[in-house]
Amino acid sequence: MNEPVAYPPQPGTPWMPPSPATRSRAYRVWAQVLLWAPVALTMIGVALGAGLLAVADADPTYGSAAYGYLGLMAWGILFVLSPVLLGSFIAGLVMVNRARR
Repeated sequence: MNEPVAYPPQPGTPWMPPSPATRSRAYRVWAQVLLWAPVALTMIGVALGAGLLAVADADPTYGSAAYGYLGLMAWGILFVLSPVLLGSFIAGLVMVNRARR
């Protein structure tokens, strides 16, 4: 009754080395897209809004006020979409981290 019980070896022990998790090329590409797309969209939106506000401020005529409103709308859209952009950025960071492991 005192015989040792033979259990299968645990993963990570010298008998069974852990198998590395390989990530496909498509996974790595999507990780980069999800990481850098929000950065690019944010930079474009901020530059567009600032440029439109600068154009509206440079010309004091009646017709250039619309540029200022468009600049404020660009920043408003960025404000509304910021949770989506942040979520995409964080997901991209997690995916890049997993792909590098």
